[in-house]
Amino acid sequence: MTVWQHDLYYWQLVHHYVIEKDFRLLYQKNKEVWLEDENSKPKRIIRIKRADFDWGNQLKKDLLETVKRADLLRRQLKQKKIESDTIYVMMYPPVDSWEELMRPFYLGKKQQTMMKMTLIPSELTEREHVINGILAKDQIPSFPIYEDVDMAEVIIGRLKREVRQHTKKKEEEERSYFLYGKPIATYVLLALIAVMFYIVEQNGGSTHVLTLIEFGAKYNPAIIDGEWWRFFSSMFLHIGFIHLFMNSLALLFLGGAVERMYGTSRFVLIYFVAGLIGSIASFAFNAQVAAGASGAIFGCFGALLYFGISHPKLFFRTMGTNVLVILAINLVFGFMMPMIDNGAHIGGLVGGFLAAAVVQLPKQKARMRQLLFLVGTVILAVSLYGLGFVNEDKQLSSLLSLQMAQEYMQEGRLYEAYPLIYEVLEEEESAEAYFLLGYADYALEDFQEAKDSFMRAVELQPSFHQAHYNLALSHYRLGDREEAIAAVEQAIALEPNEESYQTFLTEMKSISN
Repeated sequence: MTVWQHDLYYWQLVHHYVIEKDFRLLYQKNKEVWLEDENSKPKRIIRIKRADFDWGNQLKKDLLETVKRADLLRRQLKQKKIESDTIYVMMYPPVDSWEELMRPFYLGKKQQTMMKMTLIPSELTEREHVINGILAKDQIPSFPIYEDVDMAEVIIGRLKREVRQHTKKKEEEERSYFLYGKPIATYVLLALIAVMFYIVEQNGGSTHVLTLIEFGAKYNPAIIDGEWWRFFSSMFLHIGFIHLFMNSLALLFLGGAVERMYGTSRFVLIYFVAGLIGSIASFAFNAQVAAGASGAIFGCFGALLYFGISHPKLFFRTMGTNVLVILAINLVFGFMMPMIDNGAHIGGLVGGFLAAAVVQLPKQKARMRQLLFLVGTVILAVSLYGLGFVNEDKQLSSLLSLQMAQEYMQEGRLYEAYPLIYEVLEEEESAEAYFLLGYADYALEDFQEAKDSFMRAVELQPSFHQAHYNLALSHYRLGDREEAIAAVEQAIALEPNEESYQTFLTEMKSISN
């Protein structure tokens, strides 16, 4: 066979693997291509090269360089192991010994990368023997042989063009999954969140519990009383600038990616369904006042996971590993930090996955699957909502009640603080509750009740230096100077650097003298 017939055979092989076998073209230059079989396990890489080597050591050198490149490719593709084939289309084999190169080459301590060489000879009978033997699994047909060089050049041109068009079409199809829509809703949501943060900051502060409740944070007693709209309003509130910044950054990247993949209308549904289920899960499992877009943002993770299930090869080749690692870090961090509402995170994650399955990707059509996931989403939301009414572990916590009582007192709303303090004391003997009760009584000039409360606080927590000091103040108001001195000295023993304690002691001693 002539040189140009070998060139034609080379392109016939490439065309067969790309068009007929649907291998992905990784690299093509001159008369060498690298192809990937995405469906094989472990991953299979094929290198087809049109070359002639006079000597075996030249062939060996090329093979050694090839296996190194294959190992680099394995790492780029994030594969634990790959199998590689190098297929040489040659006019003639090297003139010296080369048969030992037919054994597989391995690279890596655990032999993660394996390279086998196949040499396709010019003799037709030998070629058929190789095709039906070593490469039998690739089902390579007997390509037509052309004797006219002009015709062969025409065929080569057509094969090149079809390979190029097929590759370009696949690349455009893959890109289309990530460029279906524009992140319009993402920017609108970011703007609304920023505006709400500004409004809350101007009206009491985003770290002020009462202000957050007033503006629609998730507050279980209010939800139980029928304020279900808090499931949605809480998604636009954030507690402090760091919380706002981190969630906005996550929404910008995750929300933008999901909206580009699913389109604006589908993204909005995914976002709010995920946020709703995240809020309901927080209602079911978390007693604290909660706010933030975290549940909806984790819903974006869920939507990406649904894409990964629908298109696993494309998912893991592009974003998959990064998405899973970031998601795992966030979940682990959530379990480690008690103040993080992991119920909302996990609820949003599941809700986002279910919502994505309901709306489907733009080019998907699976009506029965949509219906099943819709039913599942409704069942999950209703079940979590019902659990929120019966789960005693999520009822208003002592810590939250005392925090709210303290904020009421700071605003001078003492009579609104009393019920919260008494609720805590009905559940448990708390030094902090008695301290706040004494503080409220002292402010209302009921010094005897204040003294009793502060005394109970120091009995429960002897190291509570603020209670000792306020007990001293109560004794003083009741005319018990000796008791006041003893109490403030105890406060100083616990906190010697507090100037107000020292000043009060000096005043008491001067009065006694």
